[in-house]
Amino acid sequence: MDKISILNLKIPGNHGVYDFEKKTEGTFELDIELFLSLALPCSTDQLEHTVDYAEATDTIIRVFNEKEYNLIESVGDKICKELLNKFPIEKVMIKIRKPHAPIQANFDTVEVQLIRSKNFDG
Repeated sequence: MDKISILNLKIPGNHGVYDFEKKTEGTFELDIELFLSLALPCSTDQLEHTVDYAEATDTIIRVFNEKEYNLIESVGDKICKELLNKFPIEKVMIKIRKPHAPIQANFDTVEVQLIRSKNFDG
């Protein structure tokens, strides 16, 4: 199966469990992989036979900013479902990083990874 990747998409947001996270905007980093066959667009060289990267990115940003989520797991699941419904993809993988997570430790980032497919029941 082929894939289209959107890597290190930076989106400001106010997601988090604590009140101060909802008041102070942080930058989240997302990697999204869209799995589909690219045989047709490879042979036709036509945008309508593939996923428009700009449209997919706009969808991701819109869903990410629709509301304030407590958990990046929740917003990630919502993004996956929207992408699967809107585009001709079979599977999506999303990673959401929160380098500003309120953890009292020396770390680079925290990350959640979700994988969803058309036949996923969750």
